[in-house]
Amino acid sequence: MTKKQGLRAVLFFVVLCMALGSVVRVFGIPLERPVWNVTRFNEFYEEPRNTWDGVVLGTSCIDRGWAPPLAWNEYGMTVYNMATNGQPMILTTGLLEEIRKTQDVKFVIIDIRGVRVSCLSAKESQIRRVTDAMKYSVNRQKTVKEMLDFYRDYYASDEVRNAIGDEKADRKWAELDEASLYVPFLKYHSRWATGLNQTDFVKQVSDKKGVFDNEQGPFNVREVNKPKLHSDGTAELLDAQKEILDEILEYGKDTDLEILFVSMPVSTGKKKQIELNSLVRYLEEKGATVLNFNTEEKYEETGLDFSTDFYNKHHMNSRGAAKFTRYLAGYLNENYDFEDKRGREEYRDWDEAYERYVKFYEEGWGL
Repeated sequence: MTKKQGLRAVLFFVVLCMALGSVVRVFGIPLERPVWNVTRFNEFYEEPRNTWDGVVLGTSCIDRGWAPPLAWNEYGMTVYNMATNGQPMILTTGLLEEIRKTQDVKFVIIDIRGVRVSCLSAKESQIRRVTDAMKYSVNRQKTVKEMLDFYRDYYASDEVRNAIGDEKADRKWAELDEASLYVPFLKYHSRWATGLNQTDFVKQVSDKKGVFDNEQGPFNVREVNKPKLHSDGTAELLDAQKEILDEILEYGKDTDLEILFVSMPVSTGKKKQIELNSLVRYLEEKGATVLNFNTEEKYEETGLDFSTDFYNKHHMNSRGAAKFTRYLAGYLNENYDFEDKRGREEYRDWDEAYERYVKFYEEGWGL
């Protein structure tokens, strides 16, 4: 083979890889509601390097509650929202590794609801909202592998099999499609027959820095029961729960990353509340910083009203989110060292995101 032929072969291979990459991206997770979080990942990959102070991770509870542009306007902090529905906490360190490739974040807020027992048996769709949205990389494949290793051990453990039964444990493990978690194209290639959408070909991005902007939820109101607090109750944590929390804590120490754990304000029953309280205690015993928002003190401080500020018993509407964000942003401003970056040209996109947020909020509530 001549040098010219070799060069042509290399160029052909590069073009082929680019073409295949485009096909794989098109035949990916559908960009239809409720997977709007994919637009956040798209924006994350487009964000200017090292412009984030921190990031929020966790389940839909904190996804609905944190409004980054509002925190920006109040204090000039850039804390982006990368929470997703049912986000499995076993993915936390892998997701942080992905974020820290381009954003030198020193701070992360983590919602602990994702480590409750009922959330450990994550649905494949909840996993894919994170892993499928990540770009192909060594870290992405490593994150998938570590997640699968965890669930393989989890469903094989006597602790879990005695609790849910051998048959259910085997079935839950079998439901995870290992091959397509590594290569999503194997799952989505049939969409050629079922139909593609315009959004599959045009990259969609969040334009409000991760604000939950579903058309209905943010502006619905449902009166929910204010929780009866059971602060004295205790529950035995599973080894798997402790393993996940210990891994995150160790990651924070190894990377010099400050971690604030939060237990989000939600209307929940006694059993779940006791479990959350036990998770809070475990973290505090480990020396972690935790804000438990299911206390009378925090209800009063945030000003949350369970008759007006939620759209269902687990999720705040945008009115509740504004109250929660103002409180938490104020706490961050008082207790962490954030530089106020308002007025700097390189952060103009945050000003624009706030303008869009205000328009979204005022039009939604008819103000």
